Amino acid sequence: MKKSLFAGLAAGLSVALAMITFSCVSLDGLVQTPTVSMDSVSIAGLDLEGISFNANYSVKNPYGVSLSIAGLSADVNYEDTKITTLNSTDGIKVNASSTSSNKFSFKVPYESILKFAASVAGGNASAKKSLPFGIDGNISLDVSNVPALNALGSNTLTLPIVTDFEVPVFKPKLSVSNFSVKMPTLNDLKNQLTNGGLGVTKALQLATTLLSGNKLSANILDGIDMDIDVVFDVNVANEGGADWNLNIKDCALNTVAGKIANVSVADGTSTITSSNPKVSMKASLNTIQSGAFIVQLLNKAGSNPTFELDTGLTFPETKYAKNIPLKYSTEIPLSSVKRN
Repeated sequence: MKKSLFAGLAAGLSVALAMITFSCVSLDGLVQTPTVSMDSVSIAGLDLEGISFNANYSVKNPYGVSLSIAGLSADVNYEDTKITTLNSTDGIKVNASSTSSNKFSFKVPYESILKFAASVAGGNASAKKSLPFGIDGNISLDVSNVPALNALGSNTLTLPIVTDFEVPVFKPKLSVSNFSVKMPTLNDLKNQLTNGGLGVTKALQLATTLLSGNKLSANILDGIDMDIDVVFDVNVANEGGADWNLNIKDCALNTVAGKIANVSVADGTSTITSSNPKVSMKASLNTIQSGAFIVQLLNKAGSNPTFELDTGLTFPETKYAKNIPLKYSTEIPLSSVKRN
């Protein structure tokens, strides 16, 4: 009887130990938690207010059930100064035993960049090429699908997101200058009009009128087929110290009616650099398609045209990708148009 009792106790103890061992293995599996990794911070684009960034991150889900991101909160800082706070409830689903990627976006104003650069460079923002910024926050995961965590009374799990990134000290300043109509000489203009079908006398009269500087009638170029060029300079400056290259992709002269002419770089190059920040532009206007606009330019009267520039910006001394989008648009006052 005693032997039977001892055997029963031993068997019970063996089962208990087995259960404890099993429970420890199960618990070890449960303490695996989701992780968040900051993959990269990249420049998404620039405008005339600041630099927009994308912060790319990944969430790894070790559980056999799906999770979702319930919220994100993060501060963008320079040293101890908060630049902006990000809050989002637009989450993503993270499938069971998988990793999902997502991103959040924010903008760093130029004025903040220049202020901090000046504060560490004796008041001269152009003396600094870049500054170290940081992201400090957290992501909340909805873990209501995980029974073991629910049993512990938890429906959310909060994970930190922390990373550093480099901000170029940059504030673009673009302008257009020396907008001029490039008029042919009297003899060249007379020959061009003559070759276009006008008699010599009429061609000479029209050429003299066009070059006189007097106000022209709106229909003076009706039926005339010739090209007249406009030229101007595009000037790019940086109020900070970062080196830059600006690749010109597309540019045009527009009116309220739409595009009036494509614009190209006069010498055929397509890149403006911080060491050579001015480039001459040229547009060829045909009198058949643009006669009324040419008359407005010569009369310095009418609706102002708009110059639109589409470029790609590169910071050669940073890790950021090339050809970051930067667009520029400005109105050309007809009162400033010159004859050249």
